[in-house]
Amino acid sequence: MRQFASTGFRLWNLGAAAKLLYSGFCLLTFLGVVSSALYYGDLVGTGTRGIKRYYAGDAGPAAAAPAAQPTTGPAIDVPEEADRVGAPIVVAVSYRKLLEVTHFHLFTMPVVLLIVGHLFLATGLSEKWKVAWLVAATASVAAHLATPWLVRYGGGGLAFLHALTGIGLTVTMSVLTLYPCYAMWRGDRAAPARAPR
Repeated sequence: MRQFASTGFRLWNLGAAAKLLYSGFCLLTFLGVVSSALYYGDLVGTGTRGIKRYYAGDAGPAAAAPAAQPTTGPAIDVPEEADRVGAPIVVAVSYRKLLEVTHFHLFTMPVVLLIVGHLFLATGLSEKWKVAWLVAATASVAAHLATPWLVRYGGGGLAFLHALTGIGLTVTMSVLTLYPCYAMWRGDRAAPARAPR
């Protein structure tokens, strides 16, 4: 940690063991980002139907009652709910479950952001680009943590926000995890040559 506090520290100045450790952390974190994207892709399915169903309990048109089939027997008067034999029962995520998931993510996501953010700060990018990527990553983490609540209590029509913040989170965290690995192992080729002393 002393190295991070020193002025002018860059990742390519690390020893091989530290580079391996930080690269392993970044690559495993990136795999976590990818698995999260795949999970939400599976949850989303086609469009935002999965998000609406999970958070808001909105079954949408997929759960509509099947078309009545012509019968040759006597007509039986059946309540409307019984006509929906094939329709899934959809219930919005509970307040307690949403609070549990948010609680867990509020403790883990900022820590991951802090660690990869520190590694990202030790790259050779300009201060302007570092600030831009870090602000975007922080905003996407915060927004992605908030959107389940918006969808749950604001309605399924806001499901697109969860999908958009998920894309933002995937992109920004991918940059914050992969670019430090690239900078760590490639060295400072973009820096101007220093005059010998």
